[in-house]
Amino acid sequence: MISKVVLAAALFSSGVGLVAPLALAAGGSDLCIATPTEAVPDGCKAPAQEPGPESGELPGAADAVARALRLVGGHGYYQLCARLAANIWGRPRSGYYSAAKQWQHMVAIGKAHTNDRQPPVGGLVFWDTGGPYGHVAVYIGNGHVVSNDILDRFPGEGGVYDVDFGLIESRWGATYLGWAPPIY
Repeated sequence: MISKVVLAAALFSSGVGLVAPLALAAGGSDLCIATPTEAVPDGCKAPAQEPGPESGELPGAADAVARALRLVGGHGYYQLCARLAANIWGRPRSGYYSAAKQWQHMVAIGKAHTNDRQPPVGGLVFWDTGGPYGHVAVYIGNGHVVSNDILDRFPGEGGVYDVDFGLIESRWGATYLGWAPPIY
């Protein structure tokens, strides 16, 4: 873990970290998070498809939220919201060109919960930002999401934050679209 932290610090200080961030969870090892060039490690569970019928929760959401909270305070996710959400769910990348494309795919396959402001813990929540890319964050419960960029002090910082669900709309003027399960 120490070598990964040293590597992450070197990449971040060199500026390369802004292009290819390492998704390292602070405060411990998380074997289901990989760098953007690594495959998902063996033993990782597949992301949830839909909430379970009895609990109404996404299977694996507790692990995803724990990963999300360990990533809070990190950097290197400038304009990489889809990658952050995928990393939270233990994947090195989302597989989509943008959050907007991911949302469009969820709508097309019938997995989008349009305008539903009651996402399950771990659900991917989407906004239209007025541009071609959109925004996605991960709902962690109690009205909060883990999101990137929203509280950055300077462009390119790419910080990871635990923020109120409504801050994406109030600060960026984004339009809430709905939520979808983490299908990758």
